[in-house]
Amino acid sequence: MIEERYMPEPKEIVISQRFIGKNGKPLTWKIKAIKEKEHQEIKNGKLEIEQYWRKFCASCVVEPDLQNKQLLESYGCHTADEVLKEMLTMGEYMILLKTVREQNGFEKRKEEIKKDIKK
Repeated sequence: MIEERYMPEPKEIVISQRFIGKNGKPLTWKIKAIKEKEHQEIKNGKLEIEQYWRKFCASCVVEPDLQNKQLLESYGCHTADEVLKEMLTMGEYMILLKTVREQNGFEKRKEEIKKDIKK
């Protein structure tokens, strides 16, 4: 489809050194951008700001599969955004949040605003 060609490629990043793959190296997480339609569905949930960002992050994580039943059960969670709270330390979550913001163009816009203010 034509719109898919214009979505940013998913970014792979190590969020945590604690999750080790079979090769003995830290697992990479795959983070995608989401479309505005999906963003509006999250926004329309009347969430507190922390819940909003968690849901937003969870929707952008492609790998690991945060919806995986075994993963959810192992952390005692029911939803992808809940499992992020249980899986990650505060610093790891901040790395994820920064990556999600970058993938969805938030950081670029922030820099443009800073430049406009300095003019």
